[in-house]
Amino acid sequence: MIIAQFQVSELAEFLKYGISGLSAIAFILSFFLLSRESSRTKPRPEMLRSIRMFMILALVLGVVSGIAAIMNPTDVAPKPNRKPIKSSNLAYTQKKAVPPKVWKVEIFYDAGAQPLAEELARKLGKYQEYDAKITLLGSTKKKELKIKSSQIRYEVIEKEAANQIQKRLSEALPQDVTLTLKQITSSSPDYLSIFVCD
Repeated sequence: MIIAQFQVSELAEFLKYGISGLSAIAFILSFFLLSRESSRTKPRPEMLRSIRMFMILALVLGVVSGIAAIMNPTDVAPKPNRKPIKSSNLAYTQKKAVPPKVWKVEIFYDAGAQPLAEELARKLGKYQEYDAKITLLGSTKKKELKIKSSQIRYEVIEKEAANQIQKRLSEALPQDVTLTLKQITSSSPDYLSIFVCD
């Protein structure tokens, strides 16, 4: 049966919108009844009274749903169907929480740059993802690694961590010192080295 170009099954879909949907169904049905009665050669007065009462009911439902929408706008839209989380799944999810990755950061410093190296280690110590220590940079190691300026050395997979350290330490550096990024090849996972030259 088609009612004003709506099938009965489509009208039932309006019920998921609660009182607003019921109000819409009542308006559609009252229109259908009125059009059916007016198509008769002689409309029946008792049917017109019944249709009038039905239209008043539809109007009252419409007003109530409108007021409800104004008073509580978050409950008007239908909520998406969500599957409840089983308690066993919740416990499993909580067990899976992984602590942040800890990067070993070794700060090598020239003899005159020890205070700056200590300040950088202090700054990194405020973050739980860094385990920082400072080491004096000997002249032999400096020549061997060809260190000529302050820098952060990292492997390819550590680039993001090196960028983050560079940003975090930029505030603690004096204006004349910059930590440049230098990509290297080594086999030391989760390890970054910083060289502070005076």
